[in-house]
Amino acid sequence: MKKSMRPVQYRRLAIVCGATLMFFCYPLLTAERTGQALGIKEILLNNSMAVRPAGLVDTVENLEKVLSIAEAGNLLVAWYRATSDGHMRIDVFSDDTRVYSEGKDDAGVWEWPGDKDGPEDVYHEGVGALEHGIEFNIFCLAEFPGRGHEVELAGRETIRGAHYFVLKITLADGFETFRYVNPETWQVDLSRDFRAFHPGLDSTRKDIETRFDQWEQVDGVVFASRSQNVDVESGEVLATIRVLRSRYNLPAHELELARSYVPAEAPTAGRKIAGSTAVPLR
Repeated sequence: MKKSMRPVQYRRLAIVCGATLMFFCYPLLTAERTGQALGIKEILLNNSMAVRPAGLVDTVENLEKVLSIAEAGNLLVAWYRATSDGHMRIDVFSDDTRVYSEGKDDAGVWEWPGDKDGPEDVYHEGVGALEHGIEFNIFCLAEFPGRGHEVELAGRETIRGAHYFVLKITLADGFETFRYVNPETWQVDLSRDFRAFHPGLDSTRKDIETRFDQWEQVDGVVFASRSQNVDVESGEVLATIRVLRSRYNLPAHELELARSYVPAEAPTAGRKIAGSTAVPLR
């Protein structure tokens, strides 16, 4: 039987989307082929060429993604937007019913459960995850040091036959995460974090691996169109997120970030959002 979800669970699904969203091509020779012992600068350069093959580093100002989220027997649709100046909004739908919205603007973080009359200012443990999602979705890893984050090479590790470069990233707020760069493609295939998966419901921290695959290129940006959150210890798939549509560098008015905005129905892969000023998704 399909489980019903509480508003706080929709909130955590929104956080999962933002945090796990991430960036098919052959940019440079692999380290194994060249015999080079690459350092962090070369690894970040190769990754930049892989995720921005059109040379669009430093030029992504905003993005929009329509997502499907499968978790605990539920299938939802989410409309995620983020900007390089630190703003974001996500609207979560069950069928065509908006069940949860959340965002960050100049005034702070807000949330709007579907059963409430309007948005409210809020601070919860997932606020950091919203901010982390903006960083990882908008910016290349090579841009991180200039944004106050530390990126260091933690070594090599073989996982399921791939011999990864392991990058330890310490964000400006102190959060630590590991990104696994595949030397054959220079994409980040995996990330690993020690954290609570749904901090508002269960504070138990665990090793969570996010697996990225099914790479696509849109508007000069390469990204993984599917990600899965996996409990490393048990192997359980906690959530699967698929990117149905993606756009970059939209006119600002098409992002619909205002707290007061109410989408009339859920977006789909080929249908505009009724009642909004957004153009049909390409």
